[in-house]
Amino acid sequence: MRRLFKPEHTKPKDFDTFWQETLALLDTIDPDPKVITQEKSEQYPHLLFEVISFRSWEGVRVTGLLTRWQDEKERPLIVHSHGYGGQCLPRWSWAEAGANCLGVDIRGFGRSQAALENTSRWGWVLTGIQSPESSVIRAAVCDYIQGAHVAEQLLGHCTNHRTFQGVSFAGALALKSASVLSTADLLAVGVPTFGWTEGRYIFVKSGSGAEINRYLAHHTDRLDDVMLVMRYFDPVNFADEVHCPTVVGLGLKDDVVPAKTVYAIANHLTGPREIMEFPVSHTDLPEERLWDRFERYWLSLTIEGVPDDFGKTDN
Repeated sequence: MRRLFKPEHTKPKDFDTFWQETLALLDTIDPDPKVITQEKSEQYPHLLFEVISFRSWEGVRVTGLLTRWQDEKERPLIVHSHGYGGQCLPRWSWAEAGANCLGVDIRGFGRSQAALENTSRWGWVLTGIQSPESSVIRAAVCDYIQGAHVAEQLLGHCTNHRTFQGVSFAGALALKSASVLSTADLLAVGVPTFGWTEGRYIFVKSGSGAEINRYLAHHTDRLDDVMLVMRYFDPVNFADEVHCPTVVGLGLKDDVVPAKTVYAIANHLTGPREIMEFPVSHTDLPEERLWDRFERYWLSLTIEGVPDDFGKTDN
């Protein structure tokens, strides 16, 4: 019954135009990638870890982490980011499995903390909430997309497969980027946030959704305006333009990204998809270790390829 849950999307009339114009503007910005530091590992002598910076939306310079092989062999590329309030980590194990990996610290977080000026006192997600044009989420999606562009530029012709990956906050960015770019070969998202704008207002008890609710509790006259802005960034409204194979992970108990909001996204996907259900997510409970299966699965699809029968059964 849960898998049939599919609320109507609330896509604004100019949604597609908004994102086409956003991508066109981003394309005018030279990312100008620069290597800040390089590091080798005794454990992985064939890999190289680089901290890089590049220009993204509005010319702001953000930071990325590139974990790559020291050869010119064609390999899969994994583009990833981090959770809300977090930062990227070197992905030695993913690279060791056979991939090159580019992680993006989104402006306002981690190594890109200083890239966002005047963060809203109500929380990062409320920065620029006055309009979709000024919303920080627009810039965050561009940071992820620009990271994908930079990875291709730095790796040259060494990419033969592209996986956009993310969990929670990064899951939403990965999905929206896959929708806008249409270049991903696989999308792997765990508990993607921002889904089903109206449902989040009702069900979310923590995280970015709670920040929005606190803001609205003090600005009751702005409810309709905020809901409208968030619809430009609701993964439900992006999902029907995601055509690549997609693995979606969700926790049946989750106060940050409730399962209903994830089903709302997954059931609007038009490409083949598989849903992996876990008892919990966004908790400190021991059952969180079961999420290791999610990582093993999407990583195997990245390295070994997506089988012809993908999407015929949920895991």
